[in-house]
Amino acid sequence: MADKHRVPPPDDDDWGERTEWQDSSFPPHQEQAQQPQHQQWSQTHAPQGPVPESYMTPAILVTLLCFLPTGIAAIVFASQVSAKATAGDYQGAAQASRRARILILVSVGVGVVFWLILIIAMSMSDTSTAYMPAP
Repeated sequence: MADKHRVPPPDDDDWGERTEWQDSSFPPHQEQAQQPQHQQWSQTHAPQGPVPESYMTPAILVTLLCFLPTGIAAIVFASQVSAKATAGDYQGAAQASRRARILILVSVGVGVVFWLILIIAMSMSDTSTAYMPAP
């Protein structure tokens, strides 16, 4: 795999003729058309599609405020979005984005249910001191 990325020496250096053990996929360096390095990189790493939303900020918020287990999973998938898009895996980035979004929605749902139960339980608890005996 490292041989694919090997760049032959520039024309101004005399490295001699190629030997039999060298990779035959490159023609001799005098015959190969030279491209600037930035053009080679932009041609091989050009974006293939739109980068999907990562949802990192909502994932962090639902982890802190709603439900920790699914929030952590949402953070993991949100971090995979940019990594996969940078690597050129736009389909994988879109799938990780969808999973992060779903986990965020699940965390919000569980968090809302938890906070509602907590509020109802607190409102139903008897905090009066009318039934307590005097000291």
